[in-house]
Amino acid sequence: MPALDEIWNSIGPLWAAVNESEWAESGPAPSVDGGEATVFAARTADVEQPPQLPEGGDVVGAPLGPYDAVEVTLFGRAAARGRIAFGDSVAVVGHFDFEKGTDPDVLGPALVSALAEEAFLEGAEVIYTVVEASQAPSYLGTGWTEAGRLTRS
Repeated sequence: MPALDEIWNSIGPLWAAVNESEWAESGPAPSVDGGEATVFAARTADVEQPPQLPEGGDVVGAPLGPYDAVEVTLFGRAAARGRIAFGDSVAVVGHFDFEKGTDPDVLGPALVSALAEEAFLEGAEVIYTVVEASQAPSYLGTGWTEAGRLTRS
C-alpha cells in the first residue's frame, strides 16, 4: 500500500468535496476531537454486494456537482445517506447521516454497499473514508483496513 502522504494527495480533495470544505487544500485531519483521524480503505470488490436492504428499503442516488449523494429509503422516506466523490481509480465516501430512530448497524452496511457499487461502476478499485477514532464505526462493515492516521497541524 502506498504511503499515507501519497494516498492523501489523491484523496484529500475528494474528502473536501464530500464534506464541502476547504481544509483539505491546506493540510490533513478533518478531526475536531483530539486533532486525530484515521483513514480506512476497502477494495470495492471486497464490499458485500448487492446491498442487503430491510423490508421496504430502496437505494436512490443523485449527482450533486463535486460529489454524488446516495440514500437508503424505507417505504419512500430517507433513512440513511452518504456521499461519494471520484478520483482516478479511487473514491472517497463519507458524510454519513442516519435519521433519528434508525439503526446505523442495520442501514449502514446497505449504504456502504451501495456507495461501493457506485464506486466500482465508476472504475474505482478502492474506496476510502476518514473517521474520528482509531477504529471504523461498525456500520462500515467488514473489509476495511487502516491506511494511516492524520493529525491536524
